[in-house]
Amino acid sequence: MRRLAERTGVELQERSLSPEEERRQQEMDRLYRVNEIAAGYFHRTLMDVPAGESARQYLKKRGYGRKGASDYQLGFAPDGWDGLTRHLESEGVNLQDARTLGLVRPRQEGRGDYDLFRQRLIFPIFNLAGRVVAFGGRVLDDSKPKYINSPESPIYHKGKVLFGLYQARQPMRQAGEAILVEGYFDQLALNRSGIPHAVATCGTALTAEHAKLLKRYVQRVLLLFDQDAAGRKATFRAMETLQAEGLPTAVIDLDAGEDPDSFLLREGSDLFQRRLLQARPTMELYIEETLTDAGQSVEGKARAAENIATKLALLPSEMEQDLYLKLLAEQTGISLELLRQQLGHARSNLHKAERRFVPPPLQQNRSDQPADYPLPEMPPEEFVETTEEPDRPLWGKAEGRLLSMLMLVPEARDAIKILGVDNLFHSPELKTVASKLIELLDDVVVGDEEVHLAELPESLRSQLMPLLQVDRDLFADTYEQQLQDYRRAAEREALMQRYRELPRLIGAADGDLEVELMREFTQLKKRLN
Repeated sequence: MRRLAERTGVELQERSLSPEEERRQQEMDRLYRVNEIAAGYFHRTLMDVPAGESARQYLKKRGYGRKGASDYQLGFAPDGWDGLTRHLESEGVNLQDARTLGLVRPRQEGRGDYDLFRQRLIFPIFNLAGRVVAFGGRVLDDSKPKYINSPESPIYHKGKVLFGLYQARQPMRQAGEAILVEGYFDQLALNRSGIPHAVATCGTALTAEHAKLLKRYVQRVLLLFDQDAAGRKATFRAMETLQAEGLPTAVIDLDAGEDPDSFLLREGSDLFQRRLLQARPTMELYIEETLTDAGQSVEGKARAAENIATKLALLPSEMEQDLYLKLLAEQTGISLELLRQQLGHARSNLHKAERRFVPPPLQQNRSDQPADYPLPEMPPEEFVETTEEPDRPLWGKAEGRLLSMLMLVPEARDAIKILGVDNLFHSPELKTVASKLIELLDDVVVGDEEVHLAELPESLRSQLMPLLQVDRDLFADTYEQQLQDYRRAAEREALMQRYRELPRLIGAADGDLEVELMREFTQLKKRLN
């Protein structure tokens, strides 16, 4: 603000900070300084220290030299337990600040601290002011986990930060669009190839805050995620989030198994530019793939049309909605009038959800914001804080046991990611909670789960805490079989919901569709019995 005021000749009125604001500002300055010292240590190790030779060779193999490493201030965390810890101490850093940032962790029984990042290539994550707020670390071989990231801290909230935005914000403004990718190297590869308007999420799904951030710079977002089933799911989730902010999206298709880094190395930037020009509207692709997955059965087509109508309801343009409905009618044979009725139901449900779900209450004295700064609204589906019966548990006994398994057993958490929360949890609220827990607890050390739940709303966290007290050994050896049992139970519940929906659909149908729906109702009744 001061720089802008100087440029425009505006005189700013200064006011004295309150003691609490001053304390908070001092804490922020200390934390930023710790990250700057750590970034300098990692960068020097990569560029000049013999211990960084393996990382220099790794980058060289991937096509990056000293300039690329300097542009992003890449670094290397050498092997050993306390190299960074000792460096921070030599710089006069209070190690409690380093613990707050997640750079170091205390050993058991008070035997000092150890480094979080060891034997990893380091990607500093910058905020819009160009200050380092966090780090991502990648192994140089095939060991697991491939990536670890800084935990949330007073200066870092991964749902509000995009990797590469500091470098890409001006090119994004000029292009009017952004390319959204999943990985650090994907963003670096695009920038190296003369495509500087790319950003990456920091190991998390796209959030409403990310979407608001992108909307400040661009009018459209091109999505470039992994070319597999998980990548497609992430693409369609990102489409929903961006549509809610009024940002249209398109999908860049690469060959199966390719990512931007590998594609650019093999095919070059000219062919990639052609792929950019061929990007398809994401909604068009969603309709195509949803109908393909549904097959030719009446039940499949009807359910697919309902799901598509739910996504169409999020589009801000009624004209776009109507055009997509006509396309859907042509491809399914369902009457346009019936599809418009379904879209009306979807809009109504969306409005009800917006009225039912409210954002978490404003948190006072956030350490990263002045006390009078209004927190941005969370999307309706982000957290399940209802005005109706706020103390009512969101889950029953069986679902609570499944959530305990998800939180306490990393192997079960990985299996749930593969199975998909949609196939294990039936209610939208529980799907949202489970997805958020998977995001929060990714790569978390066993025993540290409680710490990472701190960013959840208090009402939700208080319900989850008892589930953390369950004995892990109850799941350790049998989680695979238990997950299959839960999957079958969720499948039956989905069939029950369809069974309850069919009378309404039959009442609104006529002719052949009515006959087909009646046949489906009869078959489903037999199956459930």
